[in-house]
Amino acid sequence: MPRQETINFEEQYKDATVFFSSFAFSNTGLIKSQTTLKIDTYSLMTVPWQFGMRRSVLLGFLSADEIGFFQRYKGGAASLTLAIQKPDAREPIKIFSRCQIAGLGQMKDREGVGMIVIDWKPLPPDLAEMLGNYLSLLDRLKVEQGDFKERMVQIGPETAKKLGYNNYAVLSKGGEKHKIALFSIGSTRLEFLMPAAAPDQKPGDKAAFEMYFLKYRFAVAGTIEASGRLPTGVQRCKASIEFSPELVHILEEYFYSRS
Repeated sequence: MPRQETINFEEQYKDATVFFSSFAFSNTGLIKSQTTLKIDTYSLMTVPWQFGMRRSVLLGFLSADEIGFFQRYKGGAASLTLAIQKPDAREPIKIFSRCQIAGLGQMKDREGVGMIVIDWKPLPPDLAEMLGNYLSLLDRLKVEQGDFKERMVQIGPETAKKLGYNNYAVLSKGGEKHKIALFSIGSTRLEFLMPAAAPDQKPGDKAAFEMYFLKYRFAVAGTIEASGRLPTGVQRCKASIEFSPELVHILEEYFYSRS
């Protein structure tokens, strides 16, 4: 990509952050297992966690003593080697970047996992292109979430197959998990059944919905909008959900394949 276009990406998304979920790894082509940070004479295997155009955060398996040791390099120069597998390339593209150690610390509630904050010095064009293209994808999917909001897909054997839905979903709330049966799904809401023994779901209740598809396994936050018991005792519920790039991407492919 020409340098001018990458500069435009850097300016357009200067305050944006890419959180590296499985969806992000899949759609950027970044190879998780090939990210190496070199500090002085030490090479650390790291995992991308949050990447921005100016500052990024890596995760590494580091003890408290090791984090204390590497604190001496805060403010110092380092280098990062990454690999990106583009769809049209036979071999991964290797990216070498100079950076500066902005901070190190222990990840909260994750013993043995350290967070390493780096500033790009400067951001490599190939990396700016990767981040910019992914953030553009998210922008498009957010627009399509609104475009699809009135289009619900009724879940049956045929539609589940076309969606790649594994017929497995879970509602998580208050530390408890309950299997649910989705019977209608859209970009902004879900309709589902819960077993008779499940506790009543009340309008306004917050919950997380884990959904299992062949392409992605993901969770999305939502709010119960309505619920009621059928004569059998089974609970029928409707929930609104927040933006999920995985779900909108799946629905996009499903709707466009039928047009």
